[in-house]
Amino acid sequence: MTNTDTLLKLAGSFETNCFEDLEKFAGKLPGSKSRVSKKDSLDYSGRQEEHDADAKEAEEDSVIDLTGALDFSYSAIMREMRQEASKEQVRYFLTLFKKEFDKAVKEKFQKPEKVALQNSLVKFNKKHKIKCKKKLIKNAAIAELGEPALVGKYLADIVKFTLNKLPIEARAPAIEKLREKFYSFNADEMSQKTLPPTAAIGQSITFVKHVLINQNPLYIREVLNNLASNL
Repeated sequence: MTNTDTLLKLAGSFETNCFEDLEKFAGKLPGSKSRVSKKDSLDYSGRQEEHDADAKEAEEDSVIDLTGALDFSYSAIMREMRQEASKEQVRYFLTLFKKEFDKAVKEKFQKPEKVALQNSLVKFNKKHKIKCKKKLIKNAAIAELGEPALVGKYLADIVKFTLNKLPIEARAPAIEKLREKFYSFNADEMSQKTLPPTAAIGQSITFVKHVLINQNPLYIREVLNNLASNL
């Protein structure tokens, strides 16, 4: 055998030994397919799926605490959301807010951010429970309409004024029925409803017409003149 043949034989033997050593080493690596049996693989897959399901269930059951928000604003809520919620939950809330904000802008609300924030939190809470300060939400409503006691009193005066069109003997029963009706209103359902700002114009006109219908023309004219001058 020539020296060349000997060298080639030794090189081939060395290559074979290298591959065998490499396979043995690879078999010892974590997660190596050659080391993990089919049964072990199925057991691991099942445990992983069970772990993922438990993690998802725990995420859905947990309450996201947003009581640390300093005010009812997008930036304050998002600051707490990023700290308390998972990335998937934050992404879901952002999707809701974007959709509600675009809708509020399209409908020309005066404060689309506030409307979008309120509606997106309500929808988010249906899937992932949240905890907010009641005072925070109450203060946000006060900023829009005023103190609840004053607003309620003002609306009650309007209702009583409107009911003056009824006969005297029918007013008390009507007020009692309205009282029961207002008590039974679903506040959560009402909070989710929206109307474009321009609807307030039509509502104002309808209300004035309803009050003045079937009155003396001279009286109607004088009331309308005073109404217009006081706006």
